[in-house]
Amino acid sequence: MVRNVKQSPVQTLSKVSRRSNLEGVQSVERALDLLEVFPRFGREIGLTAIASQAGVNKATAYRLLSTLERRGYIERAPDGRKYCLGVRLFELGAYYQSQIDVRRMALPYLTNMVEQTGEAAFLCVRDGDEALCIERVEAAHEVNIFALRVGGRQPLHCGAAPRALLSGMNDAELREYAKRTGLPALTPSTLSNLEALLQDVALTRRQGYVVSMEDVTLGIAAVGAPLRDHSGKVVAAISLSGLVRRFEPARIAELSRIVRENAQHISRQLGFREEL
Repeated sequence: MVRNVKQSPVQTLSKVSRRSNLEGVQSVERALDLLEVFPRFGREIGLTAIASQAGVNKATAYRLLSTLERRGYIERAPDGRKYCLGVRLFELGAYYQSQIDVRRMALPYLTNMVEQTGEAAFLCVRDGDEALCIERVEAAHEVNIFALRVGGRQPLHCGAAPRALLSGMNDAELREYAKRTGLPALTPSTLSNLEALLQDVALTRRQGYVVSMEDVTLGIAAVGAPLRDHSGKVVAAISLSGLVRRFEPARIAELSRIVRENAQHISRQLGFREEL
């Protein structure tokens, strides 16, 4: 006798969810397959050729291409019948290349700042609502005291380099950032309300640098400054960080000058020209 085992609603939903996830992954992989056809087979390619090279049927290729076209990753060629890569891919590639260029250009300056001051140096870029550390040069005597590692992240309102990145956002963007994140406090010194955040960013814009005193880790201070590209956009930030007991007013003034001057040098290499 064969018994029918009735599945619970939870089991049914679980199967549907797994199937949906699998289909989503397959769609992403197929879309990437379509994009990867272009570097191998030509600048402008027709639907039939794209489908053939990517190993999918024409209906699937057309559906995926339509989505990619709507998002700017694919464009119609001038003849209207073929496809070519879109401007969105160029934007992403340029962003990736800018990060490589910033790191390459900044590294000698970071190294020089460490040798000059004995403090550790950091290079960060913005990634959404976080600062991503893409380079770090250690101070010889303080290798393990800093929380931020290469590849590590911090909220944009915490720390010198992250707060320097905020200076590239307008007040409306800052308000949206505060609303999205809630400005969580890492220490009692963290900027945790909108008014304090707006005032801090305004000060950073005026003086060209920002001072961080124990707002990420108790006992640690830092000074940071933004880096700008040829368009004037803030694309990264550098900082010097060390024990707070060494950051008395006179030394903060000296470190601020060093960080600001090195930020200006790197920005000039990135094509930034200050208005006279």
